[in-house]
Amino acid sequence: MWVRILLPLLNQRLRFDYVEQTLPIASTRQCPLTVKMRKFINYLKESYVELTKKVSWPSWSKLQSSAILVMVASVILALVVFCMDFVFQKLMTLIYSL
Repeated sequence: MWVRILLPLLNQRLRFDYVEQTLPIASTRQCPLTVKMRKFINYLKESYVELTKKVSWPSWSKLQSSAILVMVASVILALVVFCMDFVFQKLMTLIYSL
């Protein structure tokens, strides 16, 4: 079994594709906080445009009917939970009284 090891030639240097990066001058360098604030402000502007121009809002009558539907469903669910609690309470008092 032979193992082949690749060695660079003696007259050639190894190249690691190193690219020197020059640091920007301190006066033109932006503060990270400024960059983050700019991104946040841009996010707020885009959110405002989306909410005012791209979202289709329901009409007042549809909004009222949806709200009434949610309230009725909440009352029905509350009554079901109350009935289950009442039945289990009576069942437990019956079991403990034995």
